[in-house]
Formats: sequence, structure tokens, C-alpha cells
Amino acid sequence: MSSSHMKRLTMPRSWPLPRKSSVWIQKPNPCGHPLDLCMPMGVILRDVLGVAQNRREAKKILHSKLVKVDGAIETDIGRGVGLMDVL
Repeated sequence: MSSSHMKRLTMPRSWPLPRKSSVWIQKPNPCGHPLDLCMPMGVILRDVLGVAQNRREAKKILHSKLVKVDGAIETDIGRGVGLMDVL
């Protein structure tokens, strides 16, 4: 069984996030994209877009069905959003 988190120091270099701001970061669920080319939905909402301040707020946004990925409503906080996906 794999873990659902990883340390920020070991996250892929392609993710545009600071490495030493906190210890842990969420790992994307298995999807059609490789790990270094996708980011989990919760991290995008919280760290990249800044619409949520923590994971709990990101979950509430997703469960209220306000976010679409490639035209489909997404509710999974760990879903990997890849390079060419439209959010």
C-alpha cells in the first residue's frame, strides 16, 4: 500500500512550490499522467491558485462541485491534474 503524502524535499522539481515551507505535501492519486508531470487537485487549489487556505477548504470547494477538469466535475482532492488538462 502506497502512502498518500510525501516530503516536500522529495517532490518533483517540476512542481512550482517552495521546498522548505512545510514538511509534508499531498501525493497525487494514480492517474494517466506521470508523477513529475501532474499535481494533486488539493495542492493546486491551495498553493498554486490560492483559492483555499488549507486542505479542508479545498475539500469543501470540490464537494460543492464548483471545479471542472476537462469539462467533467471533479470531487477527488487527490486527482492528478496533468500538463494539458483544462481546469
